[in-house]
Amino acid sequence: TTLFDLAIMLSSRLRTSLPKLARGMATEKRPMTRFVQYPFDKTKMAEVREWVNASDLKNVLRSGPGVSSVEVSFCPGEGWLAARYIFDDLDDMVGFLGSPMLEDAKKILATAPHQDPSRQVHEFKGFHLNEV
Repeated sequence: TTLFDLAIMLSSRLRTSLPKLARGMATEKRPMTRFVQYPFDKTKMAEVREWVNASDLKNVLRSGPGVSSVEVSFCPGEGWLAARYIFDDLDDMVGFLGSPMLEDAKKILATAPHQDPSRQVHEFKGFHLNEV
């Protein structure tokens, strides 16, 4: 294979790849995700579950504009109460992160029985890969 042949192959691949790359960087709205887990006593699954169901947390979490989905889970093996959000787009997620609703949720969680103050909250924010 000559250098010229390699240049032609590279050019052909770039022509087919660039439109895909451009679509990924376009200004179209893309769903975003936020996953956050709060430390709780891992031996208190029944109590944590009862508290979550009795609290106003679920209503507060779902009340944000642009929140299209929220799931709440508890891991008794590690002691994490987690929430996974899907937002319609980046603007909605950014708006939620600065909202009074999120501050309300943080207050509810900070005063929860069986919350473990010795550990830190873990948070992940990113693009929701709805094609996977």
